Amino acid sequence: MSQQLIWNLAGIVYKEQAVNFLKRFEESLCVFSGTVEQVYANYNIWPVTADSSKLLVLPNAQAHHDTYQDVSSEAVVKTGLFIVPGEAIGQKGLLLAKRNPGTGKFIFVPFASGLKKVADMMPSSEPFLPVITNKDLRELNKAAPILHLHRVKPSLLKDLSRFDATSLQNTIQNKMDRFLLCA
Repeated sequence: MSQQLIWNLAGIVYKEQAVNFLKRFEESLCVFSGTVEQVYANYNIWPVTADSSKLLVLPNAQAHHDTYQDVSSEAVVKTGLFIVPGEAIGQKGLLLAKRNPGTGKFIFVPFASGLKKVADMMPSSEPFLPVITNKDLRELNKAAPILHLHRVKPSLLKDLSRFDATSLQNTIQNKMDRFLLCA
């Protein structure tokens, strides 16, 4: 089993809160595992230790069609964007955050409108396709979980057929769209 399927939360203070936060995104964010070059659209998150210091992110064995093979690590890039629970800073709902390049402090905007703004800024040939990877679950000031986003760059999906690349793009987009409708 890929070590990237086991997420180590040893450095996170509020592990149970972090696990619950991450589980909110099982239905809306795909997971990328670089060691096996796969994207999982259908998966479950399971604590494998009593203290939730390790999680197993396991693809659904009954949904082979929701696992995309041959997605190279070069096609998945950091965004510098984070999903933050509003409660972490005294607000409601989910927030999208990025660091201010001048001060290094986070700038927060409502999640749905921030994600729409990011998506609108992307060229149609390179849509914003968010995924998460091992080590993307972090803490904000050792007080609240945050989730860093990576994105799939369609132009770098060289080892996928056009059909599979389009299917992956549609799957990522549809999952996020469904989430935004419910958020």
